[in-house]
Amino acid sequence: MLASPTRRQLADWARLTQKKFRSESGLFLIEGEVCVREAIRSRVKLEALLILTAEMERWEALAEEAGRAPAYTVNAEPFRRISSVEASQGIAAVGRQFDLEPRRTDFGLACEQVSDPGNCGALIRVADFFGASELILGPGSADRWNEKVVRGSMGSLFRQPVRIANDFAAEAREWRGDTVALVAHGGKPLGAVDKLNHPLLVLGHESRGLSVKIEKTCSHRVTLKPDGGAESLNLVAAAAVFAFALGSNAHE
Repeated sequence: MLASPTRRQLADWARLTQKKFRSESGLFLIEGEVCVREAIRSRVKLEALLILTAEMERWEALAEEAGRAPAYTVNAEPFRRISSVEASQGIAAVGRQFDLEPRRTDFGLACEQVSDPGNCGALIRVADFFGASELILGPGSADRWNEKVVRGSMGSLFRQPVRIANDFAAEAREWRGDTVALVAHGGKPLGAVDKLNHPLLVLGHESRGLSVKIEKTCSHRVTLKPDGGAESLNLVAAAAVFAFALGSNAHE
């Protein structure tokens, strides 16, 4: 049976677009079919499944897949206040925040600061695609429970261990293997890097790059050398190249 939410519930769900309320409640929004399905598959604890009233028949089967999570039909106007997606598919969920233990894989990925929520979500997806043991994010990074981060990760947030580090320099200093900084200039080409021992691949901010303080902490420095006319890649593309080239070059 699909229930009708109370005004208080609708107001609380709409406030999940605010970081303060997410932190206080321990809840977050999950929007769109892909992310909701991935949350169900990953057994994220769902507090509510929200279905646009006009799309009720379309998502009834998905409500059954969600198991014990209570499902609600929401009219168009309150659904618009909850969902930040312009062309909504009429399906969303409210999930309970969680932590995942690091995977037992050969390399980790770290970013000193990723401030754009879309980039943060895509970076989580890159880490998941290449099987990073964990993704470490420095202070000032986008909140991983931001609805744009969740959506940008395309479900990877529910599988990829992500950790926020208040002292990013200490993380690089105390990492148990090699630390490899991706720098704009002066580093070795990727192909010149020898076998690495359980490396932490370290990236900087989207526009400012890696700070000198963090760069000096790392044991290796590499630079992506362009073959064409573009001088650089954006953070997410650079992370994918970095992880592909050096993640597979790692060993315990």
